[in-house]
Amino acid sequence: MAHHPTHTGRSIMNSPLISIVIPLYNGERFIAQTLESVLAQTYRNIEVIVVDDASTDRGCEIVRDYSTKDSRLRLLLSETNFGGPARPRNIGIEVAQGEFIAFVDADDIWKPHKLQTQLDFLVHNPDIDMLYSPAEIIDEHGTISPSRKQRFLSLLLRLMSPKNAIIYGNFININTLMLRRPLINRFIEEKRLVAIEDWMFHILNLYDGMKAAVLEEALIYYRIHSASISNRHSDKSYRKIFYMLSVLFLEERISFTHFLLANILNSAKLLRRNLANRWSSH
Repeated sequence: MAHHPTHTGRSIMNSPLISIVIPLYNGERFIAQTLESVLAQTYRNIEVIVVDDASTDRGCEIVRDYSTKDSRLRLLLSETNFGGPARPRNIGIEVAQGEFIAFVDADDIWKPHKLQTQLDFLVHNPDIDMLYSPAEIIDEHGTISPSRKQRFLSLLLRLMSPKNAIIYGNFININTLMLRRPLINRFIEEKRLVAIEDWMFHILNLYDGMKAAVLEEALIYYRIHSASISNRHSDKSYRKIFYMLSVLFLEERISFTHFLLANILNSAKLLRRNLANRWSSH
């Protein structure tokens, strides 16, 4: 069994603070599991910032209860609902004090050594700015399945740099990501990018010169349930991708070749999904 060291024995001065930002909106069902996994990290020098986007359920009450038991956790409230995680994440970034920053959604679960493993890598590789990993899948009932292999994106990453490959698919799960601060970019608060704002964030960071690396070990459980599936695989989501690529092209972030090929791939994925749905309905 692999040994995952804690920072026990280090002084706090030699243990950099890691900020964790959790956007919350009506997350009462899973937020306790998420907080348990974050607060139980083997690396202890953390601050946990939950930013609520005007929830109407008991999610904030649950967070407050945890904050009375652990001073590393605090809750920030938004008076108005933005309708996506971009603004809550940006609010968290602005108040974060850590040398490193990580994000986790209010329904996902981290493995206990997630932060320690990533911190050890980043400390020993000071040229790396962004570190991510695969994720195992967990459903709403807690059933775990292996991470899904993205064969096409894996091939692209062997043929081209992450900076170019990221245009063709989002292979960086935001919930696995740890970044070195200061950050160059923020999440774009644009309604037409809701559900893919993290993808845009990764593209901007890579195109602005941040260097990324990936660990082979899956460090989180990424929860997929009915709401998340419909949010990411609807026709509307594909239109959002076209909008994102158009913005990147018009701002001269990507070439016309990448813009064209990425849109062809995006259209092919949509066609394949629609054909599969029609076939399964017969």
